[in-house]
Parts: sequence; C-alpha cells; structure tokens
Amino acid sequence: MTLRRTLIVLGVLLLPGCGLVVDEPPAESPQELAPAVTPEAPAARDIGDVRVPALSQDGYERRAERLTVRVRNRSCDGVATGSGFAVSTHELVTNRHVVAGAERLEINTWDGRTLEVSAADVAALGDVAFVTTVEPLPLVADFGEAVAPGSRVAAVGYPLGGPFKITRGVVVDRVSGTPFDVPGSILRIRAEVVPGNSGGPLLDRAGRVVGVVYALEVATGLGLAIPNDTLEELLAAAGTTDIPACGVE
Repeated sequence: MTLRRTLIVLGVLLLPGCGLVVDEPPAESPQELAPAVTPEAPAARDIGDVRVPALSQDGYERRAERLTVRVRNRSCDGVATGSGFAVSTHELVTNRHVVAGAERLEINTWDGRTLEVSAADVAALGDVAFVTTVEPLPLVADFGEAVAPGSRVAAVGYPLGGPFKITRGVVVDRVSGTPFDVPGSILRIRAEVVPGNSGGPLLDRAGRVVGVVYALEVATGLGLAIPNDTLEELLAAAGTTDIPACGVE
C-alpha cells in the first residue's frame, strides 16, 4: 500500500481539443511527481545570488505580473500550460511536470510577447525545471527570507491557462516533503491553486519570491510550494539533467 498522499498536478492543463485529462492521478496508485534521476555531471546553480530591489506595495500587482510568465508545452500529448518566473535575465524557473515531454516550449510575457527558448533542463531531484530564453525576460525575481506559519503570501500565475492572477493566502505549516515526492521540507499554503498555477512564484508581502508552487493536496485542499532553501538543497545535492522525453512521465 502506498504511503504517498493523493496529489493533483497543477501545471499540466491540456487545452481544448487535446482529448486527454491529466490533472488527476489514479486513485489507487498516484504517480510520482518527480522521480529521482542522478545526472552524470551535476550542474550547480545558486538562486540566492539573484537580487533586485524588493517590490514596493503600490507596485505589487504590476511588478508581480511582469515577473511571471506563462509556459506552453507542445508535446506528443497536445498542448499544456503552466507558469514560471525569471531568476536571471535569460533564465526562468518552473516545474518539471510543466516541461516534461516538450517538443517545443513557448514563453508568453505579460505584454503579449512570445519568447524563443534556447535550452531547458530539470532538477534531478524534485519538481523543478529551468528554461533559458533567447530574448531577455521582463523582470528578475528578488528572493525573500524563509516564511513562517501564519505568514501572508500570494500564489501568482496563469490558472487554467487563462489571464494572470494573484491569489492571496497564508502559510499553514512547513512539513516533510517526502510524502509529496520532494526531498527536504515544503510549505503548505491556504490559497486557491488550480491547474496552470504550477511553476509560478509564491510571494511574500514585499513581493519577494519565497517558493515555487507545484501541487495541491487533495485531502485538505491546501496548495504545496517548494521553499527557496529546499530548492537550493536539491540543486546542490544532484544538479540538473535533460527534460524527460514525451511519454516517459
């Protein structure tokens, strides 16, 4: 009997006409969100050295929108959408399951541009991916300190593949990520997160990134996010590898 909790994968929303439903795993045997893959030559990244001025309160929504992008995954299964955010001028973070199986990735910005993708890879551990763009991304994230239970946060992204949306909520607790297919600890948040939110940033009250939204716990309705320190630990431990081919995950 599996000890894994039932999850809904948030970012893989197939658009009309694709003829597939992938937002709910099998009831008796939930699929793992991020199988461990050890690359031959781990590539280290440090997200902690990316710093820009904190987002001001009066410009919170405007700058959060510029920070966040829509990720379109065109694969053998159809077209899926998720969210992501810039960690450098030409690199963004999203989820592994958002880019898995991609034959082509498209990045849509707040002002209607579609950016060309030059490279993509995934963390060997955890539901995290990195996408490199040819053109510069609109705004680079500022990373905040760890948030405690009770802290006010906002899940930012493109829910259901639709318009940009900021969903405000609160951190419920910080728990072991093992039952949720993430080594290290994760955040559980009380905020409405739905398919399409995956890969989007979790922001603190100052607009700084404190985590990456990746799933929903069905039993409680709580959103799940990978905090910054867990993300750094995953990358330091195992680096990155190629994105999974279509049909593998």
